[in-house]
Amino acid sequence: MTKKIMLLGATCLAGSLLTATPALAADAAAMESSPAIVVTAPLASDTTTLSNVPANAQVLSGDALIRQNHENLADLLNANLGSIALSNGTGSPYQSDVSYRGFQATSLLGSPTGLSVYLDGVRMNEAFGSIVNWDLIPLNAVRQVEVLPGSNPLFGLNTLGGALVLDTKNGADNGGLGVTMQAGSFNRKAVQAEAGGTFANKAFDWFVAGNYDEQDGYRWYTSTLVKQAYGKLRWHGTSANAELGAVWSDTSLNGTQALPLSMLGTPQMAYTWPDNVSNNQVIVNLKADARLASNVKISGNVYYRRSKAHSSNSNASNDDGCEGGESRNCTADAVNGTALDLYQINPYAQGTAKYANFRPYTGSLPIHNYEDNINTSMVLSNVNQRTFGGNALIDVDAPIFGLKNDFNLGGNWETSNIRYDQSTWLAYLVNYQTVMMPWNFKYGSTAGFQGNPLVSRVAIASHNSSYNIFARDMLSLTDRLGITGSVSFTSTHVSLGGSNSQFLNEDGGFSWTGMDGRKYYNPAYIGASYWTTSGTAGAGSSLTTAKIPTGGVAGPEVAPVNGSHTYRRVNPAVGIVWNPLKAIGLFANYSEAMRAPTAIELACADPARPCALPTGFNGDPELKPVVARTIEVGGRGAIGKHIGWNAAFYRTRLNNDIQFIFDSSGMGYFANVGKTQRQGVEVGLTGDFARLHLGASYGHVAATYRSSFTDENGDTVQPGNHITGIPSDTVKLRALYTPIRQLAVGANLIAVSSQYAHGDEANLNGAVPGYALVNLDLHVMPAAHVELFANITNLFNRHYATFGVLGTNIYNGQDEQFRTPAPGRAFMVGVRYNFGRNPGSSAED
Repeated sequence: MTKKIMLLGATCLAGSLLTATPALAADAAAMESSPAIVVTAPLASDTTTLSNVPANAQVLSGDALIRQNHENLADLLNANLGSIALSNGTGSPYQSDVSYRGFQATSLLGSPTGLSVYLDGVRMNEAFGSIVNWDLIPLNAVRQVEVLPGSNPLFGLNTLGGALVLDTKNGADNGGLGVTMQAGSFNRKAVQAEAGGTFANKAFDWFVAGNYDEQDGYRWYTSTLVKQAYGKLRWHGTSANAELGAVWSDTSLNGTQALPLSMLGTPQMAYTWPDNVSNNQVIVNLKADARLASNVKISGNVYYRRSKAHSSNSNASNDDGCEGGESRNCTADAVNGTALDLYQINPYAQGTAKYANFRPYTGSLPIHNYEDNINTSMVLSNVNQRTFGGNALIDVDAPIFGLKNDFNLGGNWETSNIRYDQSTWLAYLVNYQTVMMPWNFKYGSTAGFQGNPLVSRVAIASHNSSYNIFARDMLSLTDRLGITGSVSFTSTHVSLGGSNSQFLNEDGGFSWTGMDGRKYYNPAYIGASYWTTSGTAGAGSSLTTAKIPTGGVAGPEVAPVNGSHTYRRVNPAVGIVWNPLKAIGLFANYSEAMRAPTAIELACADPARPCALPTGFNGDPELKPVVARTIEVGGRGAIGKHIGWNAAFYRTRLNNDIQFIFDSSGMGYFANVGKTQRQGVEVGLTGDFARLHLGASYGHVAATYRSSFTDENGDTVQPGNHITGIPSDTVKLRALYTPIRQLAVGANLIAVSSQYAHGDEANLNGAVPGYALVNLDLHVMPAAHVELFANITNLFNRHYATFGVLGTNIYNGQDEQFRTPAPGRAFMVGVRYNFGRNPGSSAED
């Protein structure tokens, strides 16, 4: 508790010294005017004022979206909301885990999902793993971001801790043309452009936006290329409206793995590489609404979403596979990190024992090309997803017994077809680079080998379908007191079929023991020569020939991956709002929601056969659905004309929570771990003065396990142990000072407490330390429609990490904590040119 008080006090003191508009929840004026936000469903066709929302909802727009110049939505949320924390395990700026009140929306498979994300009614959580790819969301097309907390049953589809609803721009409010060009540290070059307008006497409006972002990255081999496009066409009738929207994204994200503490002296280096994810997405979304009567409105949308992802991951461990005479270079006889069997000439100095024992490799199928005793492989995977979905809503605003009433009946549905292919290939390390063993590797005219280095292959087809039918009613008992009741019926079906085929063992050996206990071998390698140990380690090597193992069965070993699962549940919610004074509002709510296990969780749930995420599948054991129950109480209001405030206490308990249990090799499996809990408080303050705008928010979450279980390392996790990867305390400050109309100076302070590393569910090892960062931004308007700007992130060049995991260092064999180094100080400069913009444009909010 002392550390928490010190963190909060130091941060607030630093904030008071900053001379820099809050985009945290809403400024004082916004609080006073109660801006309309979405509260009914992802379709965003029914809105209410903030004062009628029985939860501590937050809205981001204006300054947060324009002046702060964030690369992606995850960074935008992190800079402005106290209950948000980021975790980045790859070093790619577009692959962060967003933790909100201890629930995550992540771009990396393996993290439990508890947040849903919607863009104009399109669910952006991928069907495969329910992940969110931040690189596929064009941020400069977004007008407003709404953060809706709680286990809201109306949003269905895995909304355990909250929902993010993104509302895009349109041509009527964002006419004209705008272009932003910027460049800076890590060789970053970025261009954003947008244009909009109206025609046919304003019966139609259109809007388009495009992004291009290219950078080398702050660590070696972490280059990024992001291309995005967005378009919208709207039609306005007298009693009906329609719009057609489309999104296209094409990206290539390179990242490198976390570093063991013993290697953090050079934070830019790679542990192993390459690691790449390339995403491609197309969305087509058709929306329409019609007013059937003065108090009856119907609306809906249907969308098609196609996404493709190709990834390559370098994997390495210290398991050298030397037992049982399996085919492996089991000595330390390697030169410059390259195994002996790549050489046709003696690489050792004359007169040495190794020179005398060396024999040139004469076989055609070597099956071991590793650096020293390190087992190395490359894993390639492809995911193809095609999704159809939609939302429907009937909104009836009709009094009941003379009381104002708003009734909604609606639902959302989604069906997806997924094809997944993953293959693991033998490789070797050269200066930390994992190089796939080629099919025909030659030195001069002599063939090194001619064989198939494929270790295993998984091919899966999955079909997912979900629907959520709901009813919600908001009844105003008085002008100041209202109640809200909701109920939904959620159904999710997941089916998958395919096979997992083994061709070599994980170490490249030609024989292995299968899951059924039988001894398998690859007949293609029988008769091949390979190096093996002769006598004690280092005493020399000799050639031997692969033979059929006693009782062996000719491979490959093929195991089915099949399953069919259906999950259904009724989820209720009730809330109350009371506004005793114009400047004070109080609220409370209770809500429930269900999250069904995803296809990847169901296919990687066997402790006996762990997976190296994001790859690897085994059988299909049953997992139970996760059920969330949330209570929240709080208030909001204004103090005078200049200060706004909001505060909330919440507690969410999960039954049958699903976690990825890591082992020391970085592999693991998904499992129900019983009960978990996220409990905390959040407080926000905003000040809007003549030339100075201030904002501050604080979030505290105690994310803990409430049931005992044994992790993969054999440690007992006790009730009260902290869930890994979730910091307890976060503080965010934002200020903007405008001494004259042509000049603005802004600053952000982000302070985050420590967190336990993944794999340390029992909290037995040291935590990943917390950190505090200061970011600055400067804006100069030398002429009409022209803005020059500059940004500095991590002003004081702090060395910190937002991600940690326990593992074994392959280079020294020691168990260590691994951390992903975060970026150091970075500079960006740019120019923004807007012309022809409508006076009512929101771009300068």
